[in-house]
Amino acid sequence: MGVVLEVQEVTKVFGPTIAVDRVSLRVHEGELVGLLGPNGAGKSTLLKISLGLLRRDRGNVILNGYDPYVDSRARRGVGVVFERPMLPDSLPIRDLLYRASLIYGSSREEIRRAVKYTGLEQHLHKTFSELSAGLKQRAAIAHALLSRPKLIVADEPTSNLDPIERVRLLELIDMLNRDEGISFIVSSHVIPEISRVARRVVVMNRGRVIMEGDVNEVVMKASVARIRASDARALEKVLTLHGYDVRVEGINIIVKLKGAEGQAELLKLMADLSATGTKVLSIDFAGAGLEEILRGEA
Repeated sequence: MGVVLEVQEVTKVFGPTIAVDRVSLRVHEGELVGLLGPNGAGKSTLLKISLGLLRRDRGNVILNGYDPYVDSRARRGVGVVFERPMLPDSLPIRDLLYRASLIYGSSREEIRRAVKYTGLEQHLHKTFSELSAGLKQRAAIAHALLSRPKLIVADEPTSNLDPIERVRLLELIDMLNRDEGISFIVSSHVIPEISRVARRVVVMNRGRVIMEGDVNEVVMKASVARIRASDARALEKVLTLHGYDVRVEGINIIVKLKGAEGQAELLKLMADLSATGTKVLSIDFAGAGLEEILRGEA
C-alpha cells in the first residue's frame, strides 16, 4: 500500500510558542486517519504545513511524491474541507460545481456523481450562502470530489454542525473512503466522532504526538470505570495498592482500566473486596474521553 502523505520530524515555531514539535505521521492509500487533540494542540497548523500552505521550520513533508511547499504538483488530487468552507457566497451550487469542473476537467457524469454522493440534488438552485452549515460542508466535499482526489484533508469538519448533520457528514466521509478508496485525514477533538470513521488515530497535545495506533486500541487504553463506594478514600488506597491509576471525584472513584481484559479483572477484584466487607454502591464502565487519553499520557 502506497503512502499518500508523509510527515517527518516537522517542527513549527511562532515566536516563543512551539506549535508543532517534531511530529511524524503517514497516511496510506485508502486509509482514513483521525487526527485527535484539544483546541490548540497543533492539529490545524500541522494540516496547513502538510498541504504546503504554511512553511515548516524543520523536517520534511512529502505529499503525492512532492514537497507541497515548493512544488504545486503535490496538491494535485488533494481535496480540502475546512471548519468553515470558503466558497463564493453568491454562486448557485449548480454554477459553482460547473465552474469547478472547468478547472479540473471534470465530466458531467462526475458532477452528477458528486451531487448524488453529497445529497445536493434538491439544493443546486440555492446560493452557497443560503445553505445550512451541514450542506455547506457537503458542497465543499462535492467541490473536492471534482478534482478526483486521492486524499481529502478535513480540518474539524463537524465542529459547527448540529448532531444530525454531524452524523450525516461522517457517514458521507466513511462512504467515500470505503466505496471510492479516497484517503482521508480528519481532525477533531471529539473521540466518539473519530471512532465512528477512523481505523487509525494520531493523538496530539501541545504540539506533539502523544499516542498513535488502531482506534479501538487507543480508546481501550484510556477506558475508565466509575465506582461509587461508601468510603471512596479507603477504596482508593486499596485500588492503588493493586496497581490501578485512580482518582477520587466526590463519592466517585475513577479507575483507568488495564487493557482489553481490564473490565473483567476489575470486576473480579471488586467482587473479592465486597466479600471482605467493602461496600460498593455501583460500578459503570465508559469509553475514553479525550481528557482521559491526555491524562494518561501526561
